[in-house]
Amino acid sequence: MKSNTVQILTTVLSNVAVFGGLIFLILELRQNSEIALSQVRLARDNAILEEFSHIYGDNDVLSLHLKLRKGDFESITELEKERLFWFERVRYQRFEDVFFQYGRGMIDQIAFDESMSFAANRVSLWEWLEIPMGDKEMNDFVSNLRESSTFLRDTWSDKFEDWIEKEI
Repeated sequence: MKSNTVQILTTVLSNVAVFGGLIFLILELRQNSEIALSQVRLARDNAILEEFSHIYGDNDVLSLHLKLRKGDFESITELEKERLFWFERVRYQRFEDVFFQYGRGMIDQIAFDESMSFAANRVSLWEWLEIPMGDKEMNDFVSNLRESSTFLRDTWSDKFEDWIEKEI
């Protein structure tokens, strides 16, 4: 009888240890997931800071973005358009990365919403520049966002779309 009790007690203790190990593993996975999200957010923030440092550190790029914000589209030269093409092409690819990361739970909702709103305001500019927009799923999402009643267009984006309509 005593060996049977010891065997039952050993089995119960083993099950409790396994259960405790599973709980610990779940907590560790959650913590690792939160750390990974933080690292992705930090990398994204660093990329944004680097982009803005480039804009503000280069008078040519800064003056080009100023033309966009002021709605002075007619004065954009072919060289500036080419510069803008490469700048915006990289930006589109970064938004593809954000879309990809969000779809896999690697980026938080706030960063995703901000990025997709920013992208939605740039669609007409990307079309004008003939940026290759290869991610159909992201493009469809951004298109639906642009058509939603909650989407807020930037002033420069409205002006640009009006200008494009006049140019056609």
